[in-house]
Amino acid sequence: MTFEIQAHRGARSFFPENTLQAFCKAAELGVRVLELDLVVSRDSRIVVSHDPWLSPPSSCDPLDRQSGDPTPACLTIYEMDYAEVAAFDCGMADSSFPDQKRVKACKPLLSEVFAAVEATMASASMTGRMTYNLEIKSWPERDGAFHPAPERYAQLVVQEVRASGLVDFVRIQSFDDRVVREVWKIERGLSCGILVDEGDSLDKIETRLDNLGFLPRYVNPHYSLVDRRLAGILHERGAGMIPWTVNRPEEMLSMKRLGADGIITDFPEKALALPELFD
Repeated sequence: MTFEIQAHRGARSFFPENTLQAFCKAAELGVRVLELDLVVSRDSRIVVSHDPWLSPPSSCDPLDRQSGDPTPACLTIYEMDYAEVAAFDCGMADSSFPDQKRVKACKPLLSEVFAAVEATMASASMTGRMTYNLEIKSWPERDGAFHPAPERYAQLVVQEVRASGLVDFVRIQSFDDRVVREVWKIERGLSCGILVDEGDSLDKIETRLDNLGFLPRYVNPHYSLVDRRLAGILHERGAGMIPWTVNRPEEMLSMKRLGADGIITDFPEKALALPELFD
């Protein structure tokens, strides 16, 4: 099995996260798995965004707006139609990535990401197929406020994936086991995974697996939790393990030595430049 490199929210060294430019750049680098985040708008569109709201500094002015007045912070995407969401500029460079370019970009629809990446790869005759690892942003205490209830949420995401014709190239993951379970009930052809936060114990991970109702294809923990014991237990159960967010070359190499099947990283270009990962 080839060690897998997932571009976390796209190629963030080059372009702002979760933009079409970042995803297409990752494809050009040679990445063949994109990790991206999903939320829902008021009119039930699946929007690619890490947070379920718009707030400064990454989304502080609508596109083409002439006024210098500040936009109110923390506008909840679930309370906005997508046309309103798309009016906000999300292409400002992040100072955490010094070489990141400022671009004109809004939060794209999932369907637009699929179309843009597939078209970019086809036009450049790139080899291989892209896999899309979709994180559904969901919290039990925020049902009805930041997103629909799990059953409806899962229906909307699966509907979008089916419409794309990319079921075989899509994975679903979340910290919220409820929505992952609902996706699995609706579409067994999708590869499902659960995300594990850095504060979770091994006992909690195993309890989640026991209570999920099916074996997920992946269990993706924070990289600080990874050791040979965790890797062995997950592999014995039949689940792969791709930790997040692994950004330093020495950490990347450590994840492979400890038994990870790949990494989710903000710097896929650094990972791709490490031949030891692919020996």
